[in-house]
Amino acid sequence: MTHGSKRLTIALVVATATAIAVGPSFAQGPGGGPGMGMGMGMGRGMGNPEAPWRARFAQIDENKDGVIDRTELQAQAGGVFDAMDADSSGAITLEEYKAVRMGPQRGWNPARQAMMQNRKIARFAPMDANRDGSVTRAEFVAYHGDVMFARMDRNGDGRVTPLEFRRHGW
Repeated sequence: MTHGSKRLTIALVVATATAIAVGPSFAQGPGGGPGMGMGMGMGRGMGNPEAPWRARFAQIDENKDGVIDRTELQAQAGGVFDAMDADSSGAITLEEYKAVRMGPQRGWNPARQAMMQNRKIARFAPMDANRDGSVTRAEFVAYHGDVMFARMDRNGDGRVTPLEFRRHGW
């Protein structure tokens, strides 16, 4: 290997390593990530004050302290349950759960709708603590206060920040 080709090989390795390390931050676009200086790195929607997740976060953050605690999430889950319980029976069936579409609806996409229905089917069984085929309000609220809150609270401090909330995909 000549001295020139060795330099070229080293330069390519350094460039590739840099692209791998830095590329995802730039690919995410502006967002104001912590420690990123130029507003890069937090992902789509973090720098957008109109992002749909922000309205959802503000709705759950009842005391407006900028974080969501377990009690706030459980209160919100109770309201969501009430909206899903179409026959006001005090329990939701899988069909009732699948029938509700929450969040922004940006057009019709059959593949995405099928994917979302499959996700709902997968989430229903773990909420049905007594395995009777329906989810009571107590089961729904407990699941969201325990399982869902723990998933969102990535650092385990008992508070869900906007970044943790957004990373959870709500």
